[in-house]
Amino acid sequence: MTDVAKDALGGEGMVDDDDWYAAKVVFPDGKKVPVNEETQPKLHQLKKCVNRRARITLSDGRVVAGTFICFDYQGNVLMNNAEEEKRSAESKVETRHLGMIMVKPQHLVKLEAEAREGDVHPLY
Repeated sequence: MTDVAKDALGGEGMVDDDDWYAAKVVFPDGKKVPVNEETQPKLHQLKKCVNRRARITLSDGRVVAGTFICFDYQGNVLMNNAEEEKRSAESKVETRHLGMIMVKPQHLVKLEAEAREGDVHPLY
């Protein structure tokens, strides 16, 4: 990383070019800092859910299932291949394909991600 890039990102300890794939916290000013398990335990836990099938419950009661892609510093959640699940009175589940969606944090009630084999603390 060049000195100019280090200055732009706030100095040493920032994300190196070799760590482009690592999970990072990106601040509004553009500064990127790797997710640290000790200082950001909740973000570290959420990082484990990226690229897993997930189900979110919205504030209006709807449930959307899809692949959890990412989240940003504002709490927005991005999901791909999302489908809205609607339960009818006869307990039938109807789905409607939505594609890629972004859910604002004020509409997010619950996020559940599928557990993988070997997970110590499965999320569901």
